[in-house]
Amino acid sequence: AQVAILARDFVVLPVGCSTGAMASASAVKSANVGLMKSSSGYDVTIISTSDAQLAAHWQRCLDEASGVTSLEKSRVIAVEEDWVGGAGNFLGTLYAWQKACRMFRERTGGDLAAMLKGGAAMAMYHTAGKGTRLAPLPGAENNNKPGVKLPVPGCPSILECVMRQTGAYAASRPGRLSVFWG
Repeated sequence: AQVAILARDFVVLPVGCSTGAMASASAVKSANVGLMKSSSGYDVTIISTSDAQLAAHWQRCLDEASGVTSLEKSRVIAVEEDWVGGAGNFLGTLYAWQKACRMFRERTGGDLAAMLKGGAAMAMYHTAGKGTRLAPLPGAENNNKPGVKLPVPGCPSILECVMRQTGAYAASRPGRLSVFWG
């Protein structure tokens, strides 16, 4: 199918759309942006990082940003991806899930798997890597790729923006673990 891209607002519409359709697309875009707020999000957020120092950094930062980046009631668990040589996407996800379950149980006595079965919406963000393809920007953040600041009010990082954007999906994903790579 042919599409036309309107440079004015980057809405993709089928070729031959009327002005009314463009106005409708603009309204949809505005509504979607409106969904990206801290009042929507996951019940549990798992961050998988390159090392223990980054895990501690993200745990602290996201705990402090509770109610801004994620739901105030959301639990954040940052874990280190310490599999020698890297586990890859599938095994890395399973490994991070196991580490998050263990860490959550140690901290709270809670059971993530039971929460998931009970309908909790959970997200996992893989942030490992130093951001070679994003260079030189991660260098300004000590090679903390998800920590690169974006030019928006409040200077949130890439990770914080992605968490807010994907948080809009949480309401439609109860009882699921949504996995995102960055």
